Amino acid sequence: MKFPGYHYERPREETEKLIREYNNGNQKIEIWNAFVDSNLSGVTDDDFSIIPRAIPLSYWPTLRRSVYEITKFTMKLLSLPEREIRAIVPRGPVRDHLLDKLEVLKHRNGRITGSYRFDMAVVDPPTPHNPPYLLEINEIGFDGLARSSFFQKTLLEHMPSLRGRLKSLDTAAAEIRNMQRLGNKIARIQYDSYNWDEEYLVQTAERMNTEIRLISPTLFKQKFSLKDYPRLYQESMRLKNRKTIVGKNWFPDAVNMSFAYGMKDYHEGHALYRDVIRSKTPQYGPFLTGLVASKTVLVLLADPLLRKKLLGSSRTLQDAILPAHLLSELMDENRLKDARDWVLKHADGCGGAEVFMNAELEKQLRKISPKHRHEWVLQKKTQLNLIDVNGILSRPKKAISDLGVFVEYDWANGKFQHFEIGGLMCRATNKSLKVNVSSGGLQVAVFLDRSC
Repeated sequence: MKFPGYHYERPREETEKLIREYNNGNQKIEIWNAFVDSNLSGVTDDDFSIIPRAIPLSYWPTLRRSVYEITKFTMKLLSLPEREIRAIVPRGPVRDHLLDKLEVLKHRNGRITGSYRFDMAVVDPPTPHNPPYLLEINEIGFDGLARSSFFQKTLLEHMPSLRGRLKSLDTAAAEIRNMQRLGNKIARIQYDSYNWDEEYLVQTAERMNTEIRLISPTLFKQKFSLKDYPRLYQESMRLKNRKTIVGKNWFPDAVNMSFAYGMKDYHEGHALYRDVIRSKTPQYGPFLTGLVASKTVLVLLADPLLRKKLLGSSRTLQDAILPAHLLSELMDENRLKDARDWVLKHADGCGGAEVFMNAELEKQLRKISPKHRHEWVLQKKTQLNLIDVNGILSRPKKAISDLGVFVEYDWANGKFQHFEIGGLMCRATNKSLKVNVSSGGLQVAVFLDRSC
């Protein structure tokens, strides 16, 4: 695809020159061999750029300020009385299930600990006065966290001249440190498998004297090969004195969910999830945050009155939030003028499967009945920056790229006990307007350039 009018983002001249020295076939072979030698299963299945994205370190305060305020907005929202949350958060299948069936608001204890991945868009040069736009919030089951650490570590080992110039963030270690705020024994709920991202997270935990035990609950009745997944345990889970017990007698300090949830998943594991929510054993990344991971949060963030209520000023985040509306709001009021100016997203969609633009958007609009329009969000389309990439499974090219920002938080008593941007990573493609790896994109390590 061609991307006319998109900003071409390049590193500082001196950094770009050093990166160019490693942008060759021999480096690609070395990176491939390092991946294979890691013995992480499936690490070479998805494309990865042998050259990183280098963002100016001077951009960090701008990025952090925006991400901090977005996270604070979600925490403040989730801390409101139930009647207010019900009035503010638009109805939708997952929202209604969380509130009415799992009753996530009735079992709050005032503390919310976990992590997010914000998918953001840097549009035009990453300067201190140009914050990135939020594209969506991911909570339970998002990917990339531990692989971000592995990618950065591997590249720096094979780009020695850049070690002093580029600052890396160990996202996996940041995640484990945040988990340790709840304890050193974490039960991570899997379905019937795990990926290499989770393998590396478990390895990092072991290095930091923390146990993450990967559990496939017997409730799921899944069959899997221990040869293929030696770290996965099939165990029962139950409550005793309102504490979670795994197997016969293992009491974890916290429970963590590992995969993104659709309605089918919520129904299948309803009894288990109900117990997890009611348990005194805390959740790391609780189901509660599903209320703000819906795409409808984009509409809430775009509301200046709600920003004033939760953040104290309607001007906060005004430059970091794209206009967004419920589809029902624009279509029912006949205010949808040019559909090609927007991106259509299902409120509960994940992985880019229910994101539509241009002709596909117009076609999808005709399929949505009026009674389901409130389940869809229209977000103003924007132009993601172009960057240079060279994949282990592809050729050098310019590609549009998002910016994945990993956030660790611990919120209690109406304020952050801990807040950290644990790491950065991005995805890039020249095949479509969606950068998801499942849509043909590739993974790119992101560093901070200390020289600018």
